Amino acid sequence: MNPTLHDQLKQWRKDKAVVEKERKRTENLSTRDVMDLMGTNRQILTRGKGGAYRQK
Repeated sequence: MNPTLHDQLKQWRKDKAVVEKERKRTENLSTRDVMDLMGTNRQILTRGKGGAYRQK
């Protein structure tokens, strides 16, 4: 006899939990790496007189 939908969902949740545990990893990022990912060290350009771009 085929398993019921409820039984199939239980099995799917068990399988998914095992896969997620295997994938879960922690990454140790330095402060500099985090700041770089947030984009705080990027150039800021604005338009000046005459429409030319200038670094702020």
